[in-house]
Amino acid sequence: MNPWHKRANEFIRDANELLPLISPQPIKRFFQRESTRLFDRLVVVVGSPGSGKTTLARLLELRTLAAVPDFKNNTDVRELLASLAKADVLDDLQPAVLALRLPAGGQLRSIWDLPYEARLRHRLLRAMIEAKTVLGWLRAMEDVGVDQEQVRIITTPNAEAARDAVDADDVKAFRERARMTERAIFKLINALVAPAEDQLGEHLIDVAYAPFAIIESIEISATWRGRALRLKPMVIIDDAHELHPVQLEDVDIWLRDREVKIARWMLTRIDSLNLEDFRRVLRDEETLSPGTNPGRDRVRILLQETDNRNRQAFRSTAQDVARRYLQPLAAFHRRGSTLNLKTLLNTARPPMLSDSDLNILQSENARLAEENQLTSEKIEAMEAAYPTDLSPDVKAAVTHIMLERELKRTPQRSLFGAPAEDSSEAEVSKVQRAVVTGAELQMLHRFDRPFYFGFERLADAANENIEQFVTLASVLVDRLETQAIRGKQLALDARQQHKAVREQAGNLIVQWDFPYAPQVRKLIDFIGDRCQELTLRPNAPLSDGANAYGILLSDLTNLGSNDELARVLHYALAYQALVLVEPYGCKGKTWALFELGGIAIIAKGLTHSRGGFVEGTLHQLKTTVESAT
Repeated sequence: MNPWHKRANEFIRDANELLPLISPQPIKRFFQRESTRLFDRLVVVVGSPGSGKTTLARLLELRTLAAVPDFKNNTDVRELLASLAKADVLDDLQPAVLALRLPAGGQLRSIWDLPYEARLRHRLLRAMIEAKTVLGWLRAMEDVGVDQEQVRIITTPNAEAARDAVDADDVKAFRERARMTERAIFKLINALVAPAEDQLGEHLIDVAYAPFAIIESIEISATWRGRALRLKPMVIIDDAHELHPVQLEDVDIWLRDREVKIARWMLTRIDSLNLEDFRRVLRDEETLSPGTNPGRDRVRILLQETDNRNRQAFRSTAQDVARRYLQPLAAFHRRGSTLNLKTLLNTARPPMLSDSDLNILQSENARLAEENQLTSEKIEAMEAAYPTDLSPDVKAAVTHIMLERELKRTPQRSLFGAPAEDSSEAEVSKVQRAVVTGAELQMLHRFDRPFYFGFERLADAANENIEQFVTLASVLVDRLETQAIRGKQLALDARQQHKAVREQAGNLIVQWDFPYAPQVRKLIDFIGDRCQELTLRPNAPLSDGANAYGILLSDLTNLGSNDELARVLHYALAYQALVLVEPYGCKGKTWALFELGGIAIIAKGLTHSRGGFVEGTLHQLKTTVESAT
């Protein structure tokens, strides 16, 4: 299987193949963030598709943890195992949790369609979740070679009646009781005509089932691994957004109850939240519900960082993921185990403008210098402040921006004249870091000079989403793999990388098929065009340009949840077409920035640097969405 084209965590069933593919950095960050509160209360993990929710669930499954001792001397997996041990998922390389990943769709969602009162449907859903979880735990232990005679169910003290109700003293009877509950609810779901509520009778007796309230741990005797193991039972409700919204709310309230003894997680996509709730998650705020205490009863974790301006951590993760994903490909494996994507992409030499295009720039610079009445000595002094490694075309493009800026100043002020014109070190530093990028972007749009090449720009386009990184990088890996198969040198020049990545970005936008995708595309075009106009102004007022649209935060706060724009923004944020940054202080005002996602940035030819935005209004966004409709 090629992990660059299929989601490895969903298609690889063998834990021995899965563990080497998992990068330890995001797992380490996840457990460090909330390590003391992950297994004693409800944890709701929120993330976009590809953000790592299912990988977390697969990692905690017993068949994965049971394979850990085989990797105790594997350097690629050592850091991952250390993170799991620190989070008490492992105990001396042995499993310490017994987790079941339970998909929320299918039968669980179908319970909502039964013709009963909501209270009864909630009761049936809870019983079905508990029955399926118990059966899943027992099946998971069998799959790794644990005989049911080696298993003992540990319950809370003083719970004899409840223990008898679920037959916890005998594992065989314990399993049969769970099967009976599942079977009874299954018959209701699949009946051609569901019985009336007043005719349920024995069905209601069979579904009176609540093991979560009494089970504290599950013990496996020493026969399995040489010493007795006591596992923390856990349920992970995956894709919780597939439940009916009313079901999801009830399950959330139920699992917050401190009487539930097992560990419990719910994994859900951002589109399960409305725009207002998503903004609360970003601000680390909770919605108050009767009888609950936010933070104490439930922890919400957003997997992707939306306000992280230091992208070095994700670049390191992306490099590690790329190395792990290249190893299973035979064509690369034959070339040596030290190959990594960063090295392969960063060997590309920076592109150069053609002589004719460079002459155009230099001629324009000569004209601007004459209009500014600047001597060649002053031009040379200005260029002496540039980074020393600039190629002639980049140097000329930076000079063009600086001369355009000088032209817009008052005639009485010269570039190096009065003290008021002296640049501070911070201003010079800013020119070095941002104006060069702005000059390169202007050459991209004017002369088609490649910009999106090299590993760093590829990683920065991923919005800290591993799947998005893999999807973008896959087109480059395919070309490198073809070269490897043909025995050629592994190399992609800047133009090849740039062209492939931009085509891939455009194709991905066309393929968006989530709700309100046409309106989201229209919104992306509007914001992208506004940002392009500002980026391409001759004097580059924002240096490397803009990639976001800013509205006053007060306007966003007044946006109604039922407004069409709110729904469009909801899905744009859920699928990372846009990234919301709020509050953002600038010019003495507080803004909400809708930053283009990495794929849209590449398609529109904009900077990945954060903070530059065009000012606008909520009304303009509404008009754009209405025109798409």
